[in-house]
Amino acid sequence: MGQKIICRSCAAEFDADLVRCPFCGTAYAPGEEKEYMGKLDGIREDLHQEIGRSDKHVGKGVGSTVRTIVIVIIVLLMIVFGVLWLSGKEERSRSDRKKQEFLQNQGITTEQEVETDGM
Repeated sequence: MGQKIICRSCAAEFDADLVRCPFCGTAYAPGEEKEYMGKLDGIREDLHQEIGRSDKHVGKGVGSTVRTIVIVIIVLLMIVFGVLWLSGKEERSRSDRKKQEFLQNQGITTEQEVETDGM
């Protein structure tokens, strides 16, 4: 059994763990403080749990964002290299056409070109 105190208002005896006198309702400061601190500790514990949960969510969010950014970068690089490859292929085709025109203007046919390349 806990410590007993006497109420300042009604002189009744009650347990020191109580917040108020059970007979007249007068507040007992040490009991109120103990109750308040207990609630504060509960709030502090809840806050720490929420921070832990939010840290996990932030970590998942960051990981997801990084993954998305990497995928977007890879896709963009593939597009850029594809465009460069196609433009290079077009440039080679244009160069081959110019070469053919030049050879035709010189009077060299494709068969003669193959024979000269083989030598």
